[in-house]
Amino acid sequence: MALSFPTDNISRVFYILTIFFNTSLIFLTVKFTRHIVGTYRNMIVTFAIFGIMLSTVDILIRPLLYSYNGCFVYFTLGMVHAGVYGLILVFLTVQFVYRALLLSKSKNNWSRHFDGWKLVFWIFYAVFVAVIWAVSVNFVSSDEITNNYLRKMVLADYGVEISTVTYNAILAYNEDGANKTVRWNSVQTIGTLSIIMTSHYIVMVICGIFMYHRTKLKFQNSSSAYDKLQKQFFHALIYQTTAPTLFFHLPVLFVVLAPFFDLKVSFNSSLVIYGTSAYPLVDTLILLKVVKEYKNAYLSEFAFAILWNLLKKVSGFVGVIIKNCVEVCGEETPRNPQTLTNRAKSNRFQ
Repeated sequence: MALSFPTDNISRVFYILTIFFNTSLIFLTVKFTRHIVGTYRNMIVTFAIFGIMLSTVDILIRPLLYSYNGCFVYFTLGMVHAGVYGLILVFLTVQFVYRALLLSKSKNNWSRHFDGWKLVFWIFYAVFVAVIWAVSVNFVSSDEITNNYLRKMVLADYGVEISTVTYNAILAYNEDGANKTVRWNSVQTIGTLSIIMTSHYIVMVICGIFMYHRTKLKFQNSSSAYDKLQKQFFHALIYQTTAPTLFFHLPVLFVVLAPFFDLKVSFNSSLVIYGTSAYPLVDTLILLKVVKEYKNAYLSEFAFAILWNLLKKVSGFVGVIIKNCVEVCGEETPRNPQTLTNRAKSNRFQ
């Protein structure tokens, strides 16, 4: 059985849970939270929407990853999938900056540049960087060299002609042996993504250290609801950064750099996709767990009644979406452009 089959089913489960919990988070944030107001409320809602976008793209495109000797292959419409993930990473950094400026209590009141309609500019910034992220992935689009390198492996493992599928490939070297030369388009892609990711991580670390000292100094002995909320949001941001770092970024770093060590090993690295599928859900569960105001909203009888009605509506909506996804992404239905996941799955079950 192809690995893509259980991967698809697990991704669908994550998708259903993400739609429900992110929709619930948006509803609770807008209707039931009393202390989560203003700009940060808008940020939470926006981030939850981005999570739904990533989960939807993941279930529709269904990426498949494979490491083959000196090549890392990304079988999917890589620009779209990578771009949406980059959008989430950048907007998470924007939240760190806003929280740090809010806690700084500067006389210049820098946090005002995030308020109201000005938040749109930060969303545009996140979209702009996400576009750069997506375009950099396109630098390693398939060509005749990668087709020749992967043809035997793909045909043997999946029964598919490599030139008929859509993929991106980080191939470390143009040739084997003493005459091998580095493929600079692969270096360019890795370099661009590394610069974007590293620069934003540095900003998050600086803001995180600053927020830690501010919350420790100012809110250590405070018992007001507002101060407790600030500490909870700080902890939530730390968890929201740590989770994708441990379960997605570090594994991806290994499989992306492995080709440059010219290791003669091949393995299906699609398990990394679980991290992408689960991240929007995990991000929302972190907020619901850490921020006590959400717990109180869930525990209120009125909220339960509203959420029950919301659940029925969401279930009907998700049912229609899943039905359409199955029809579009199912084993029997041809897709255009053709992806390796569908072709491989069809061949394995024939």
